[in-house]
Amino acid sequence: MFRKRERFERSDVPRETPYTNIIGVVVLVVVFVALAMTVMAVWNRVTLESRLGANDLTNSLSAQAKASAADGYVASSDELESTLFLTVSSAAADASDTQLSDARILTVNKTQGTAVLATVPVSAEVASGETVTTLVDLCAQSGADACVAPLSAASGVRFKHVVVATEDVLEKAVQIVGTSKVNLVGEASDLLGLMRTDMDASDLLAFAETVSGIGLGNIQRTEASLVADPDQAEAGLQAIDKTALCLTLGTIVAAS
Repeated sequence: MFRKRERFERSDVPRETPYTNIIGVVVLVVVFVALAMTVMAVWNRVTLESRLGANDLTNSLSAQAKASAADGYVASSDELESTLFLTVSSAAADASDTQLSDARILTVNKTQGTAVLATVPVSAEVASGETVTTLVDLCAQSGADACVAPLSAASGVRFKHVVVATEDVLEKAVQIVGTSKVNLVGEASDLLGLMRTDMDASDLLAFAETVSGIGLGNIQRTEASLVADPDQAEAGLQAIDKTALCLTLGTIVAAS
């Protein structure tokens, strides 16, 4: 007689259960979510890092002409550094129809330990090539980057740095004092998410430390005055009073 052969299940071979497919799906979902989160984190970091040292803005600064003082005035011998702040609807370099709401020039006098923040009316006259228009219209037509050199020429101020942001970021910039270059992107994500600048991490931290040392409350605030331009009387455009602005900022002084 034949004995009935007993069957033994191997312990090293997984057994199929009604939940096998469900478990497999759950594992795949978890892996997919983890992968997506990793990709998103990397993408966000790369995006934030690209807000610093923006080549487009560096090139815009390079296009500035050398500033010259009006007759009877000379350039100040103090160590000065001017930064242009443009508040726009979108800080992206390729943003179309960019709406400019505010333009300000912050000039820090490192010799005296003082600073002046001048608001420039967005209706101020600027020239881009052969075209004479307003600052706000130039921004809408060509973007914030295209405003740097024309505004420098119109104001008589040569900018060391430029910040394009969707809101006033000066106070937030001061708050990053003490942050290391390595941790800047992670710890200042709120700030970097709002702006784009030619400054790299070192420049931005140095700027924040300088302004912090002066104190936001100690910054003199003013507004650039506009004067009628006889050549543009028909268009109703008004030019920035260069001499008055530069005297207020301290970039020029009366010749002795």
